[in-house]
Amino acid sequence: MADLRASAAALRAAWPAWIWAASLLLLALALAWAAGNGRLRLNTDVLAMLPKDERRPEVEQALQGLARAGEGRLVVLVQAGDGGQAADRFATAFAAAEPQARLRHRVSEAEAGAWFDLFAAQRGALVSEAQRQQLSAGPTAALGQQVLQGLLQPMGLPRVGAWGQDPLNTLGSWLAERAQSSRVRVQQGRLSVQAEDGEWALLMIDSEGSAFALAYNQALADALAQARAAAAPARVLAAGVPLHAHAAATTAQREMHVIGLGSLLGVFVLSWLAFARLRPRLLVLLSVGSGLLVAAALTTWVFGELHLITLVFGASLVGVAENYASSYYAARINTAPAARFEVMRAQLPTMALALATTLAGYGLLAATPFPGLQQVALFSAAGLLAALVSTWLWFPHLDRGAVPERPLTQALARGWARWPAPRAKRLVGWLLPLVLLVGLGLTRLQANDDIRLLQSTPPALLTDQIEINRRLDLPSPAQFYLLSAASAESLLVAEEALKARLQPLVAQGLLGGWQAVSDWVPSAARQAGDFALVQSRWAALAPSLSEALGQAPPPAYASAPSPLRVQDWLAAPVSESARHQWIGEQANGRWQSVLLLRGVQPAALPALAALGQGDALRWVDKVADVSELLARQRERMLALLGVAVLAVAALLVWRFGRSGWRALLPTVLAGALTLTQLSLLGQPLQLFHVLALLLLLGVGVDYGIFLLAQPQRRDGRSFVAVTLAAASTWLAFGLLAFSATPALQAFGWTLGWGVALSWVLTPFFIPDPDAA
Repeated sequence: MADLRASAAALRAAWPAWIWAASLLLLALALAWAAGNGRLRLNTDVLAMLPKDERRPEVEQALQGLARAGEGRLVVLVQAGDGGQAADRFATAFAAAEPQARLRHRVSEAEAGAWFDLFAAQRGALVSEAQRQQLSAGPTAALGQQVLQGLLQPMGLPRVGAWGQDPLNTLGSWLAERAQSSRVRVQQGRLSVQAEDGEWALLMIDSEGSAFALAYNQALADALAQARAAAAPARVLAAGVPLHAHAAATTAQREMHVIGLGSLLGVFVLSWLAFARLRPRLLVLLSVGSGLLVAAALTTWVFGELHLITLVFGASLVGVAENYASSYYAARINTAPAARFEVMRAQLPTMALALATTLAGYGLLAATPFPGLQQVALFSAAGLLAALVSTWLWFPHLDRGAVPERPLTQALARGWARWPAPRAKRLVGWLLPLVLLVGLGLTRLQANDDIRLLQSTPPALLTDQIEINRRLDLPSPAQFYLLSAASAESLLVAEEALKARLQPLVAQGLLGGWQAVSDWVPSAARQAGDFALVQSRWAALAPSLSEALGQAPPPAYASAPSPLRVQDWLAAPVSESARHQWIGEQANGRWQSVLLLRGVQPAALPALAALGQGDALRWVDKVADVSELLARQRERMLALLGVAVLAVAALLVWRFGRSGWRALLPTVLAGALTLTQLSLLGQPLQLFHVLALLLLLGVGVDYGIFLLAQPQRRDGRSFVAVTLAAASTWLAFGLLAFSATPALQAFGWTLGWGVALSWVLTPFFIPDPDAA
């Protein structure tokens, strides 16, 4: 009967563990179902990690539109010194390897004809800037001579249609001006670019899949590699969002495996050296796995997706989540198996306090406006909380064996027993030079928040992108004007006015040019004014032309054509390269468009920014805006760090009384020394260094908490737990220092050094009560 009552009591005590296990099982099944049905989305877009401009939603909408325009496109240039045969081989090989993608590198006569048909009816209403000036101020005699020359020697500007339809050749002149704004030409039916190093064939590839679909981007990359080989020995340049996404995904997956497996292997080796038993290692894996499961499920539910950067960062969760298992097993050394529940009850308050300080650090990460950091914070916080719950509920039930001392734990215990006990004079003696060093380092520390310092594009891909942009003279999607007006017509008028204000910068060589919808669709007022100008000059030329021709000139420009409309241009193939710049009518009744710039010189930026200060005309510099945001957030996070130090200090005083400072000061000093090291190495301070310090505050203080909870030097179990926790955390975050992503690298470098210094410094501040 007694055995039955004991068994019943054991079952009652274990029911929370069973409920937790059942909950995790259901969660795993739900996550597997979501993955099987394509609802578990992995995002590789680095821009998705950056904050959206909530203060200017119309700017954010414009940026998203520009991003979507080039999302699925690859631009390829193939050296055409062999008459384009290499480009043909490239196209054939690519089409065979990836038939789903749409590849274009030839223009048929029918396509070229359709391109001109849109503007053919607008003769006289579409006038180039140079011809407008000539018609406005040019001598009548010289203009008449030019008209006759166009009839008798038709070898000048291209002419669309017969001479009698457009004797002033307004349409040909206008089309020639449009052609000058692009370096792309049609040579023998091929798209071609004439650059300083010769002729290049242009190929444009539009992918059918998402630009951030991992499997499809891999297929595109494989097809591109085969096509490059087929085009050899001709040089091939390729750029596009899918290639950047593929490079980011490949790097993130590799780092996730290296960091995750490295952390896991390190944890296993440490647990083997410390406990020499298989079960502790399996239970550590179980608690960490439950943490990763909960983290992935909750993050997917809240954000609707997982970013690969989150998974790379989350791989470091292995090292931190192992801290709770290390604390439990270190406390169980040389205790009877029957005391395991008592050991857990004794350790749980300390574990909970350590978790609270760590969650505070992640809470500060979540307070930033960066969606990526918010996702990382939720993932890590949820994973750590789940790992602690698993340790608390499962370990006493699943591990019933003894935990003997091992050579590693004995050596750590001896080291703790011999660690110099803190004395006031000794502390002041070595704290003073450290404080002086920190003061010197912090005065020399410089901040640099330029977002370009965080660029992690592979060098070869970046080189191709730069060379393609230079040869094609493409406008930058990161610097542009956002225009707003009450109607489509007034919006076109506003674009024309802005171009007139930009013309002096072009004349000074500070600006290469622009790309605007009004380049192709002038305002109705401009079309009507130009036609009236053409009509009047043609009427003035009629007498002299009649005398020269011996007959009346053709009745050209008799009636004004219907104005060319934006909707007609948008529906035509000719608008493909710029239609994404027409945002159109918004919910508030305003119309919006984007004017892109080419060849912006740094000296022009102040003047460009000065032009766009109002709601109707806004200058957008995404690089400068994000860099400014990073600077503001760095300053804000530094202030929050100060507040967090005070909050943690209050928490420690509540738990340990006047001794609470001993758990906090080592971590503060470690963070300051880490910043000093950055200064001595000449590294600029960035937001991600500060974010690492926030997390260091939560992680490093744990060591002081564990040692203050069990400060006896004759009992080395607390120091064993702290050392194993520090080693695991260092393995987890220290490996981030080798990441190819500069943000993660800065984070890992700072936290790795901070954790190591916290572990070294904390014991010096813990007094030995037995020596008192």
